[in-house]
Amino acid sequence: MSTYGRSVTPEAVTISLDVAGLGSRMIAWLIDTLIQLAIAVPILLGIGAGNLSGSVELVVLSLILFLLFWGYFPIFELSWQGQTPGKRAQRLRVIRTDGQPAGGAAIMVRNLIRILDVFLLPFLAVISMIVTARAQRLGDLAAGTLVVREARFTAPRSVVPASRPDLPAVDATGLSERDYDVIRSFLARRGTLDPTARWRLAAQLASAIRGRVGSLPDGLADETMLEAIAQSYRQRFENGGSAR
Repeated sequence: MSTYGRSVTPEAVTISLDVAGLGSRMIAWLIDTLIQLAIAVPILLGIGAGNLSGSVELVVLSLILFLLFWGYFPIFELSWQGQTPGKRAQRLRVIRTDGQPAGGAAIMVRNLIRILDVFLLPFLAVISMIVTARAQRLGDLAAGTLVVREARFTAPRSVVPASRPDLPAVDATGLSERDYDVIRSFLARRGTLDPTARWRLAAQLASAIRGRVGSLPDGLADETMLEAIAQSYRQRFENGGSAR
């Protein structure tokens, strides 16, 4: 089960995020645990067959197991942009509460606290996800992160040239400078957004702006519409130099 949380972007737009619930997160954790066990069991069997003895060997074994069962999560979340194999299978991703990707510091904080609320006292993680509005465990609360469910959609292009002749001309005379600034801010930083947050924010901005511009071609994607509006707005001022 998932719930919807709300975040406010730097454009002062509130977006809804499909927050992952306890059930999907538990399934993702189970998948990750099975993968870890599939790696750990052969290691332990091999060590057992070799008659491990001595404090140094035990320390090395403990370090290997710690890195496997704890390091697995931050290593994957850092390299897979907030996902582990289990999260990817469930279409889940760790992001910041403002919808942007979780950085290295946030991922390390949430996983350091994993030692407490998942490994040592696992009931704390379950209780925290149940009682918090956005299903955050203690590590998420400390790191300012969420686990969200990604929507199924085709990811939009990250980079668009400053001038694109293929974009339709739009009557942007009803657009205010503030409207343009909001659109420009989104287009400038969209590549840093979580894909689901990017898609939802583009949809909400397009819905808010659509009534202030002239007719648009049918079937125009929300982000493409915003690009076309921004380009048409800039072209009004190419000779006057008022648009930024």
